[in-house]
Amino acid sequence: MLLPVPAVVLLLIGLIAVAPLALASPPDPLWVGGLFDADDGDDVVLAVTSADGATDGATLDAIKALWPVLGAVPPAGPIDRARSALPVFHGRAPPIA
Repeated sequence: MLLPVPAVVLLLIGLIAVAPLALASPPDPLWVGGLFDADDGDDVVLAVTSADGATDGATLDAIKALWPVLGAVPPAGPIDRARSALPVFHGRAPPIA
């Protein structure tokens, strides 16, 4: 299924705009006295945008190996519709004392 062109353009704009928005740093509050070197959220932005948690691609290779396993298995023979409509769970009452 192909996406319409406006949807693709919006998706690309969204992906391109994420990095500058993540790297944006709010200005230090000048109306409050003191030095805001490590308490203005810059460390959070650096932690989110750093590549410390990036993988080397081995995980993707493991996922690619699962694709043949996730395929559909066709039925071996014709399906008996009358038998397949029976309830799976048969409830059980406690014995009469």
